[in-house]
Amino acid sequence: MAAVTIKRGRTGSKSLKAAIDASDVLSSYAVAGLPAAASNTGKLVYCSNGATGTACLAYSNGTNWLRITLGAAVAAS
Repeated sequence: MAAVTIKRGRTGSKSLKAAIDASDVLSSYAVAGLPAAASNTGKLVYCSNGATGTACLAYSNGTNWLRITLGAAVAAS
C-alpha cells in the first residue's frame, strides 16, 4: 500500500486524521528500507525501528524522514 500524503499548509489533528482516514493501513518500513525522502514529500509511514529501535510514525519533509514522537499510553481519563 502506498504511503499516505498530508497536504501542505494543513496542520494539526484534522490534517493527520484526514491522511490516516485515506488509508486502511500505513506503509511499514524499517529505517534502512525507507524510500527516498525527496520523492515522498508529505508522506506518512510507520517506521518499525525509527525511534532509536522502537516503532514510530514518520513523515517526509522532502529532505529527511522525521519521526513523530508518540509514546503516551492511551487512556479514557
